[in-house]
Amino acid sequence: MELRKTTVHQTVEAVLEGEITAHQLIEKTIKNCSVLNEGLNIFTSIAGVDALEQAKAVDRKIKNGEKPPLAGIPVAVKDDLCYGVLPTGLGSAAFNEFMSPVTAAVVERLMDAGAVVIGKTNLDDMGQGSTTLSSPTGSTVNPWQAGRTAGSAGAAAVATGICMLAVESDSGGALRQGASHCGVVGLRPTTGRISRYGLNAHCSSFARVGVTAFSSENISGILDLVSGFDQRDAATAVCREGISEIIKTPGSEDMTIGYPVTAFDHLEPDLREIFEQVRDQLSSRGYRIKEIDLGLLREGLQAYYVLALTEASSNHARFDGIRFGKGRETDSLEEMYRQSRSEILGKEARRRSIFGTFLLSKGNYDRYYRQALKIWKLVRQHFEAAFNECDLLMLPVAKNLPRPLKGESSYLDQWSDDLFCAPVSLSGMPSLCAPAGQIDQLPIGMQLVGPPFSEKTLLAVGSTSGPRDMGESPLSQ
Repeated sequence: MELRKTTVHQTVEAVLEGEITAHQLIEKTIKNCSVLNEGLNIFTSIAGVDALEQAKAVDRKIKNGEKPPLAGIPVAVKDDLCYGVLPTGLGSAAFNEFMSPVTAAVVERLMDAGAVVIGKTNLDDMGQGSTTLSSPTGSTVNPWQAGRTAGSAGAAAVATGICMLAVESDSGGALRQGASHCGVVGLRPTTGRISRYGLNAHCSSFARVGVTAFSSENISGILDLVSGFDQRDAATAVCREGISEIIKTPGSEDMTIGYPVTAFDHLEPDLREIFEQVRDQLSSRGYRIKEIDLGLLREGLQAYYVLALTEASSNHARFDGIRFGKGRETDSLEEMYRQSRSEILGKEARRRSIFGTFLLSKGNYDRYYRQALKIWKLVRQHFEAAFNECDLLMLPVAKNLPRPLKGESSYLDQWSDDLFCAPVSLSGMPSLCAPAGQIDQLPIGMQLVGPPFSEKTLLAVGSTSGPRDMGESPLSQ
């Protein structure tokens, strides 16, 4: 069974009807993990025996007459989400053997539904970045072109057919950019829809737990299973009385998609041409395309980084070698802090902590932080105003092709890659990355943004937009 060529529903049916056992499916999956991981560096740890035991437990449930809705589905989990069976490295060399006493809420829900965790995926330094270039274990290779980064290890796992689903975090755009670079589908949900319990967030205001899959249909099949109220995450209180879904029929003449023309001016001509083709395809399929003005993208990016850096400074304070992390035996408390934090925090995490502390210092708080809060509010208002005119918005995901694995790029250049994703994070709206086309055999994704709790509409429209089949990546199984 080739996971890339089947849906979650088809695979579950095959397991429930006995065409293949969960154990056989996971055994094959783990073998593929080991082979592909050597060249692509997708996983920080692979479940192995533990995954096979999970699969056997699923098979026993089926023999007893139960029908788990995700029976045997292999899932990859980003390494900033806690999982009690495997080490949770958090993107730090100091935590490579840390065994979390808890398991993230989204992982619990997937396992309760019969899914099997096959491994933890690579991430940037303390989860801060959208490339994996700052990862302490090395970068994840793009399955479409070996000389470039995947952006997201979970997206690479899905693109190669190792697993059907990947659970990932997204703050400034890591999940969405990874999906774009690897030619798969990635969903960042509405604030509060999916519990963040068990997620190590460097900027709590914007961190979300999302899902990556090969198709919109696969995400649709599990969305309700992972959504809902969780008393351990206050943000999910919006789901307590049930979610008022916004569901509209794809292709309906009553559905308007906003096309912010000035946003595409930031792209090179060949990239812009791809999105113009997608716009025309959507129009030919019955959607009304409306050109709108969506300003504050650059200002939103700048505000996001001011706020994200200040929150990172605060969140990193606990990693001092006393409360969290390995402490060093030294002659002074100051030296212990210095050595411990140098080991726990990599170069990128230290940079963000220092900048964040500076931005919160006397005089800079009003000059930078308070102004960023004002822009945050304005960005939300701009998006809300746009949805008074349109049902959905169409935006690029990334302004560049995936970054090369070799060669220097400044941290400011890497931060600027979030130009189209960070403002959406500020808005709190749900966002879907779906394939739009290819340049030089590298996938390009587009971003569909909707009002709160319009995920099912986004997934339905995403399944009808862009190319019907991206083909198979050269480095896939």
